[in-house]
Amino acid sequence: MKSIKHFINLSNGIEYIPHIPNEYSFIRIQSTYCEQKRWNDILLELDYSFLMSLALGHRCIVYDKSARHKVPRAIWQGLEWIKYTLNLVWFNKEVKAVTRGKNVTSYFNSQFLVLPRQTIKKLCYFKKFLITDKLDIEAITENTRNDSKYEVLKSLLIDTQKTQK
Repeated sequence: MKSIKHFINLSNGIEYIPHIPNEYSFIRIQSTYCEQKRWNDILLELDYSFLMSLALGHRCIVYDKSARHKVPRAIWQGLEWIKYTLNLVWFNKEVKAVTRGKNVTSYFNSQFLVLPRQTIKKLCYFKKFLITDKLDIEAITENTRNDSKYEVLKSLLIDTQKTQK
């Protein structure tokens, strides 16, 4: 049976921690990188535990919150870019990429074609561990009132540490 791996997208995803029943890890898909079209940086900063969990066929759930929309840009654009790229690199399969209802497959393909060799090499490393033929990624998102309120997020982390002891 596949296990579920929980990934908290920093920073606003921290609010989900009290609601996750099992262990979790952190990931950082930066909305700013999406806005600035820094596609290579998104891939270079991907967490190795996240990539290995996907390669091993685990269901990976990414949690995040947004101040303005129900689905943060890091998810609707960044996670979609990650899925598109991993499908190409790991399975040699071009999947349809859709962001906010718009087909962006040809745009993502053009960005994939200019990725540096170093980035492709990082992603290819995990191919040798693949025991699945598809990615199993889910996102759980909602709005937050605590955007950029790092003291609130830090307090949540401190409270979580106390209850885990």
